[in-house]
Amino acid sequence: TPTLFRSKQWYQRRVREESVVGAAWPEAGPVDDSLTKAAEHLMECVHDFRIKLMNYTKPSGKKGKNLTPNEPPNHITIIYANDYPAWQEKTLDYLKATYSPTENSFPENKELLLHLKTLPEIKPFMKKLMPFVAYVKEQVAAKGPSVLESHLSFSEENLFTQNKEYILRSLDLDSLQLVESATHPDQKLVTDVCPGKPMCKFEKRQLDPSQPWRMTRVVNIQPCTPHFSMDVPVYHTDTIEDMIARIKRADRRLKTKQVMLYRFVDPITGPRQMLAFDQPMLWNKRKLEAPGTIVYADDNSGLMFGGSYLGTTVCYTVT
Repeated sequence: TPTLFRSKQWYQRRVREESVVGAAWPEAGPVDDSLTKAAEHLMECVHDFRIKLMNYTKPSGKKGKNLTPNEPPNHITIIYANDYPAWQEKTLDYLKATYSPTENSFPENKELLLHLKTLPEIKPFMKKLMPFVAYVKEQVAAKGPSVLESHLSFSEENLFTQNKEYILRSLDLDSLQLVESATHPDQKLVTDVCPGKPMCKFEKRQLDPSQPWRMTRVVNIQPCTPHFSMDVPVYHTDTIEDMIARIKRADRRLKTKQVMLYRFVDPITGPRQMLAFDQPMLWNKRKLEAPGTIVYADDNSGLMFGGSYLGTTVCYTVT
């Protein structure tokens, strides 16, 4: 019928012009390989850190000799390098010049050694030369010739900074410090650190009595949840993100959850009030928003944030 014919034409036009059924396949933009390499590097580093953490807490000695395990650490120092030392850079330049991309190979080690040992920058480091060459060859075989570049395509400092919480959560630690190898006080300790090969150091840091801190009561105000009250240390100039991260490490069930912090408008009577079971947020609670730092009241009676007095108890919710 004419009505059915017109409906079919209208449907075909709509499908062709507007529907996803008639849409062309989207064209992808240029691929940023540096993001992929950065993600792979982060995964490799965390895996390496985790193995070193296991070796730190469970040291292995000679057969039949029992070693006292170290106390579980709560801090990690990651030492990274922005540039290669001069002797390593010279080695990389020569390896890059002699690399055969068609055969994916380098000259024999004897041939490499004959040339490299004549360079004045390399002579003081002859004991470390061939192990470094072997390491570079292994990396080229695994990751390709981009390893021969003297600089990474991403910033290791930014990578570790942006993923600080992920690293701490993966290793179950409280704090992380980044140190550039050129500024490290013990240069002998960091001689093997180079771009793409960071070094980590674990330690147990006690609460410094000279630095202001206090245990703070954190109360979950949601009914029918498996999350309860806990005491967490809060340091002077902590941020809201620092406090939330410490709460998540205290309760591993919160690892993948979203945690929000709230304060009592009246920090004296607020913690003593009975909660409304159906509306736990009903009365005098206000969300703590970042940015800002937590400081202590002048009389040390409780916490302060953004000019507001928090007292000694704060609330949190989990979603």
